[in-house]
Amino acid sequence: MTKIIFGILICTILIFAAVLPVTGELPKIKPKNAIENINLIMDEYPLPPPISVDMVLEESICRRMSVRSFTGEAVTDEELSTILWAAYGYTENGNRSIFNPDGTYSTIIYVIRSDATYKYVPENHSLSLFKSGNYLHLGQYTSPIKFGLVWDMNAESDELRGMADIGMIGQDIYFDANALDLGTVTTGLYVEDLYELGIPSNEKPEIIMPLGHPSSPYDFTYDPLPVSNLPAVIDNTISLEDAINNRQIIDLWDDIPLSLLEQSQLIWSSYGYSYLIDNVNSKRHRTLPSAIGYYPFKIFAANHSGVYQYFYNTHSITEILQGDQREEIKNCVEYNNIIIDTASFIIIPCLDTNIGSSQYQRFWYYENGAIIHNVLLETAALNLSANVIYDISNEAGLRSALGISSQTNLVPLSVVPVGNPFTSPNFPPEKPDIDGTTNGKAGTSYTYTFNSVDPDGDDVYYYIKWGDGQTEVWDGPHGTGVDVDIDHTYANQGAFTIEAKAKDSNGAESGWSTLQVTMPLNKVLINPLFLRLLERFPYAFPILRYIFRL
Repeated sequence: MTKIIFGILICTILIFAAVLPVTGELPKIKPKNAIENINLIMDEYPLPPPISVDMVLEESICRRMSVRSFTGEAVTDEELSTILWAAYGYTENGNRSIFNPDGTYSTIIYVIRSDATYKYVPENHSLSLFKSGNYLHLGQYTSPIKFGLVWDMNAESDELRGMADIGMIGQDIYFDANALDLGTVTTGLYVEDLYELGIPSNEKPEIIMPLGHPSSPYDFTYDPLPVSNLPAVIDNTISLEDAINNRQIIDLWDDIPLSLLEQSQLIWSSYGYSYLIDNVNSKRHRTLPSAIGYYPFKIFAANHSGVYQYFYNTHSITEILQGDQREEIKNCVEYNNIIIDTASFIIIPCLDTNIGSSQYQRFWYYENGAIIHNVLLETAALNLSANVIYDISNEAGLRSALGISSQTNLVPLSVVPVGNPFTSPNFPPEKPDIDGTTNGKAGTSYTYTFNSVDPDGDDVYYYIKWGDGQTEVWDGPHGTGVDVDIDHTYANQGAFTIEAKAKDSNGAESGWSTLQVTMPLNKVLINPLFLRLLERFPYAFPILRYIFRL
C-alpha cells in the first residue's frame, strides 16, 4: 500500500512538471522535503541575488525618464531581481525598500512574462506562479516584462496611502532600471486589463510599468541648473542601493538648523529638474513623473526662520511667511509620537486642484508618494533622518500656518519632517588610571595597566604616548572600567612620561593622564672594556650577571 501511495505521488509531481512552462530562466526551489514542500515545487521560483548598483543617488534621480519604446532583447533574471528588490524588497536591516508609516504595505506586484504571470514575494525574494500563459498584451507598449502594480484594499482601505506606496515603488523601478541601462514608464491607461489575469475582487489595478531595453540608448549631457538663491545640486557619495539600505525613520530630531545646501538638496529631490540634458528627447526631465505631464503640486518648506515656496523652474525659494511655524504645523496634523516641531526642515506637498483634475486623483496620490520617497532617499544621502505624516486634521489651519490661507485650491496631502537624529547627552570617560613600573631597566618589557570609566557605560578606547616616540593609536574597544594590560619595552635609558587619554564609542574624549618613568641602563653594559672581556671570557658571564644584577 505504501508503495502505491508513493508511486501516485511521484506520478503527480511528474505530471505537473510536464504541464508547467519551461523557460530555462528561473530555477525552481529544491526543497529538502518533497512532500512537505510540494506546493513550493509547483509554483515558487527563487530569484538570484540582486546586482550591486553603484550609481550615486543624485545621478539616478537626474537620469529618471520615461521610456516607451523597447528592443526585443531579454531582461535577465539578475536584472529583474535587482529591480524587484529595490522596488519592494527587504533591506539589510529588515526594513522595506519603501516606507509606509502604518506598516500596511498594500501593494501586490504582478510580474508578467512571456511564459506566465507571477507574484513577487518580498519575504523570500522569489516569484510565485500566478497564471500560466503569455499576457504581455495587457496595458500599453510592447516589452519583454511588465509590472502590474495592484492595490490590496483588504490590507489598506485608504487609496491615498495605497497609491503613495505605489508611487514610491515606481520611483525605485525607474531608478534601478535606468542604472542597469533598462527603461520603463508609468502607465495608468488600460490598467483594467489586469482583471484578465483573474485577480481577486479585493485587488484594484492601479499602474502598469513595462520594462525592457530602450530602443534609443541613453545619452545625457551635464548642464547645471540656473544659478539661484539656492546652492547648485551636487552629487553625494552614497548610491541608490545604500540609500535604500540606510534610510532612517525617526520620531525626534536635534533642533539644529540644516545648512542651505542640505535644504537645497532636499527640496530639489522632491520636485526639481535634472541637471542632465536628455539628448535623445532634447529636454531636462523632472525628478519624478506626473500624469499627463501636469505636475500639479506646489512644494512648501518650513524651517526655524519661516515658510518658503519652491519654484522648480529656477531652483529657487521665495519666503511666504516669516517666523517659526513648526509648532503651528504640528497642531494641524495627527502626529502620534512624532515630535514634528523638533525637525529642522518640514516639506509639505500641496496639490493644486486648479491644475490637478479630480479625474486623475489616484495619480496625484501616486505623485505624492514619489515626492516623499525622493526626500527619504535624499535624507539618507545627507546622513539625516525623516518621517511621513498623511493625517491632516486641519487643512485650513495648515494653509494658515504656511501663509496661504486664501489659496483653498491647495490641498496638503502629506507632511515630511526632516533633520538630524536626536542624540542624548554623551559624557566623556574619566581620565584613565595608569599603573605599572616607574623605575626599571631599559631593554626589559613591562606591563602597564590602563582603566577608565565611562559615565554612560560606553565602550572605551585608549590613546597612549609612551614618551619614547612610540604610540598606541586608539587601542580598543574595551569595556568601561575594565583593566587593559599593554606591554611596552623602553629600548633606551632615560626619563619618560607616559601620557594616556580615553574616548568612548561615541567619540567623546577624556583629558590626559600621565605617569613618570625612569629607565636607567646598567653602566657595565655600555663599558667597552666590559664588552671585550665578555668576548674573551664568555663563561664568566653568569658570574658577572650575579654580581652586577644584570
